[in-house]
Amino acid sequence: MDDGSPDNCPAICDEYARKDPRVRVIHKPNGGLISARNAGIMAAQGEYICYVDGDDLAKENMLQFVSDRLAESPVPLDMVLFAADNVFEDHLEETINDAPEGYYDRARLEKEIFPQLIVDTRNGVRAGSMVQAHTWDKAVRRELQVKYYTRDERIRVFTDVPMTYECLLNSQNVYICNEHLYMYNKTNESSIRALSRENFLTKSFYYLNVYMKEHLGGFSPSVDWQLNEFVAMLILRTAKWRAQTDPSIQEAARHMKEGLRESELLSLVSVKGLTRKHKILVSLFKLGLYTPAMLLFAGKVRQQRRQGGTIRSRFQNA
Repeated sequence: MDDGSPDNCPAICDEYARKDPRVRVIHKPNGGLISARNAGIMAAQGEYICYVDGDDLAKENMLQFVSDRLAESPVPLDMVLFAADNVFEDHLEETINDAPEGYYDRARLEKEIFPQLIVDTRNGVRAGSMVQAHTWDKAVRRELQVKYYTRDERIRVFTDVPMTYECLLNSQNVYICNEHLYMYNKTNESSIRALSRENFLTKSFYYLNVYMKEHLGGFSPSVDWQLNEFVAMLILRTAKWRAQTDPSIQEAARHMKEGLRESELLSLVSVKGLTRKHKILVSLFKLGLYTPAMLLFAGKVRQQRRQGGTIRSRFQNA
């Protein structure tokens, strides 16, 4: 896929296509990740689709492993989910699915996966880790992707989330494993993470959550609750980051006020049904009490730093 690349990538892609007839190149104006992905989905001809980002690597046995699982399955599979290695400058870290390995029919998905899909409450409240929301650690039936691709190309953050969850919620049979088949490049993680954090309270997050509510809402009471909690978590993560990085409480409160007014995220979250801690903090923002809210976050940050210092001291003295 050449999504309007300004360097020599288009020529390199064309050269591979000349060498191998299985390679097809799509040249298009730059339109963002979702635009490029959608163009690939519509051009795909195989029964299943896998993704490899430009700076990542697929292990040589990835497609063979997926093919074997598809062949061994007693029923046609909609998705195969696997694991990955996160590649840093000096070490690897694994990204795995926190679900038992094996085949899941519709009944098992509804019982074991969907209640913890978007928000995981098994150990506190966090963004869903039962299965990873990435696209690059999955093989998905093309017919499913054509039906449930992400249609709003204005979404520029967490772009994998809506399509992954919509495809999963509409799957009948999947296979989940923790075979490490992909290598995800995180050597430029600091710059990406900084950009993501700066974009936390922009219209893109509003588009993301509106889209998810429109396309996933009404699936079940559990999913509806998770969607609401997900919006709250994005707001509170941003507030915590502001408390950690802004030079003063007043500056953090000002940034949160500006960001929430611009993004309109508060209009998407209902206080009713939120966990107790999230309910208190979101209520403060909804009431316009930005400084008191940020004081609470600053206290939490100081507490975590003290705990971290205590842990480091114990480690150093061990």
